[in-house]
Amino acid sequence: MPMKTEVLNVSKFRDGLRPGDDVPVVAPGVLYGVFDGATDPRGTIVDGIGAGRLAALTVSQAMLRLALEPGTRRLSGGEIIARLAEALKAHTAELNLPIPPSTTLAFALDCGETWRFLALGDSGIRVNGTDLIHREKIIDSISTHARVAVFKHLRARDGDADLDRIERMTRRAILLGLDNAVAEATLDTETAQTVIDTTLSAISIPELTPEITDFLRGGIQVQYHFANRTDTPLGFDTMNGDLPTRGELLEVTLPKSQVQSIEIFSDGYPDHPEGVSVAAWEAAFHGAEETDFHKIGHFATVKGSTSDEYFDDRTVVIVSHQ
Repeated sequence: MPMKTEVLNVSKFRDGLRPGDDVPVVAPGVLYGVFDGATDPRGTIVDGIGAGRLAALTVSQAMLRLALEPGTRRLSGGEIIARLAEALKAHTAELNLPIPPSTTLAFALDCGETWRFLALGDSGIRVNGTDLIHREKIIDSISTHARVAVFKHLRARDGDADLDRIERMTRRAILLGLDNAVAEATLDTETAQTVIDTTLSAISIPELTPEITDFLRGGIQVQYHFANRTDTPLGFDTMNGDLPTRGELLEVTLPKSQVQSIEIFSDGYPDHPEGVSVAAWEAAFHGAEETDFHKIGHFATVKGSTSDEYFDDRTVVIVSHQ
């Protein structure tokens, strides 16, 4: 039965004039994937390319080259990740950027009689419309709880007249930290502490109180310090040039006879549809936008939407039997 491929890649910028940080890859008979570069909280640009997109482009290109090499399908998942980490480090180390460019990855490698699925980070894969290969990280939940608290405080204080402004101030507070928000008079000291206390209560891991507090005070701009660390529950595996060692790589191999559809998606989709099509994913996305535009309710996340931007880039690659 012939296979049908659908791809949608939408930048978070509503005017469509600037690319986002997601990079899809479609090479029939070889590789299908989504690589979601981490948006640099300081806005770092390299030769006109955002640092996150640079990482996603570098790793996706390295993976496609690797997929075309004889013997790659005999490599372990760890060996594949090591090769990709080496390629990213070789391309970015000499740039001496303040925050190492990083990216997620999620891909399906065509191995003849089988499909091999690998995912690292919060991009995901869904097989046959039901079976998820996907992982989320604690540190994003921390940022989300804090962001919701900041947004709600600023909205209660300043009203609904300019919610884009509320979102911009909230993003800045979460990206650059609560200490910076206090220094810029976005929040007072008491409110910043209330945000921390609210987040600590929601996360409810008392032994992490000092680490969580320091992280929120510093903001997402210091999150890279937790990348590929094994000595703290706030750590997470990512592709940033160093070798991921936490064991968070997800890997599944299935006979092709058991696979009717493959959907690979970035975290720009806050809701997953029942149907297997780009149209279904888009309907779920716009439903979430209508239900929770500011991403402070059922679809809460680390950023909200504005009139100029969606809350994130979004990408889905679908391979299915017609």
